[in-house]
Amino acid sequence: MNETDRKTKEAGAGRCNGHCAQCPRREACPARKAAGGSPILLSKMTRVGSSRNRDGVGFAVDVGSTTLAAALYDLRTGDLLAGGGRMNPQASVASDVIGRISASEQPGGLERLQRLASDAIETLLGETCASAGVAASSLADGVVTGNTVMLHLLTGRSPSSLGRAPFNAEWLGGCGKPLAGRPVWFPPCLGAFVGADLLCALIAAGLDREEGPDALLCDIGTNAEVAVRANGTVFATSTAAGPAFEGTGVRGSELLDAIAGFLASGKISETGASAPGSLVLDDGRTLDNADVRAVQVAKAAVAAGISVMLDEAGTSAEALSEIFLAGGFGCGLNPVSAERIGMLPSAPGAKKTPIGNAALTGAAILLLHPERREAALRLARRARLVELGGNSVFAGRFIDAMMFE
Repeated sequence: MNETDRKTKEAGAGRCNGHCAQCPRREACPARKAAGGSPILLSKMTRVGSSRNRDGVGFAVDVGSTTLAAALYDLRTGDLLAGGGRMNPQASVASDVIGRISASEQPGGLERLQRLASDAIETLLGETCASAGVAASSLADGVVTGNTVMLHLLTGRSPSSLGRAPFNAEWLGGCGKPLAGRPVWFPPCLGAFVGADLLCALIAAGLDREEGPDALLCDIGTNAEVAVRANGTVFATSTAAGPAFEGTGVRGSELLDAIAGFLASGKISETGASAPGSLVLDDGRTLDNADVRAVQVAKAAVAAGISVMLDEAGTSAEALSEIFLAGGFGCGLNPVSAERIGMLPSAPGAKKTPIGNAALTGAAILLLHPERREAALRLARRARLVELGGNSVFAGRFIDAMMFE
């Protein structure tokens, strides 16, 4: 454990944060668990630093479709005080954003979804304050990020326009609004289905700066968000990857490693075919054709999305200097396995960098450096969104990418 990890562990009230490079407790770490024992990947528990001498405690929150994550910071020093996470209770109403849009249109549905999210955030902040040994009344400022639908629901705005053509958002954030009586700043969303969470991830990765080498950011989950910075411009998109990376049983990165191994041994063909009962893991668990097919669909969506984005940005995988892997799945992803199955492009010159919950880290940066909020607004205005729905090039590359390479 290096010095940063040691200080991080101490800052987390003795809880290992799961980010130590060789942490043997990575999967069992209590800081990665939410209610019900579901794994939550928090932002890297490091000191972000503060640009202004302000008294009190501030909070950053990432409102995900599946999980909520929060971190408390000393506004004067920028030190992390505590972090925590829990499941988003809106999942009891509908598992995905489309279902929640539909649920919000039912009588009392919007109010219910708003209450579920706001109450859960209050509970999470209360738990995190208790862990840090500070009073909830000392919370003086906050930044709350999330995807466009989640922020609509949290602020009591109808997301109906996001669920039907032309899929325009009536509100994109980028402003302050009280939440439970506390001042909160909501970073701007980039578009209807490219939210403030991706903008915050760009900030965390340093891709908000116009100057810099070509780089790729992937936040892969049920929805995959992809951004490319090339020639001083940021290009962003999202694509549906399906449940393969966040399901039950053999999960996420473990599933990719397993399939990469079976491909190498010849037990899975390039078409995804395998002999019945042949895909047995070392611990006795098995994969079936449905598992393999789900990965094929997910990896094809991600690969095709990346390919189209690189073309739109006028760059190539060979020109990338770095690939940032965000989110709980991305942080644990084995890039070798991802390349082996054809999900990530072969980019031998690119450093592969896991950045954890980059949305939460970016929100923390905007909390502790409020002067950067105007720059965030400018980034949202200058970023170029790429629509993949109805894109014939994307559709063709999706079909091609269904094959395992």
